[in-house]
Amino acid sequence: MNKKDRHQYRFWRWLILSVVRIPRLYVLVWGFIGLCALAVLKGDVMPLIAGLLQ
Repeated sequence: MNKKDRHQYRFWRWLILSVVRIPRLYVLVWGFIGLCALAVLKGDVMPLIAGLLQ
């Protein structure tokens, strides 16, 4: 494992631990993930459902 890999590992470890330790940040991140999932599903599923109903 070289220095760059260790640095990236430390960054992601710090980011995940920060999100878990701060309750507001935890809720904000899960809210953002939920909104992204909703946008993806709405964009992909709605035309499919509309096509099936016609």
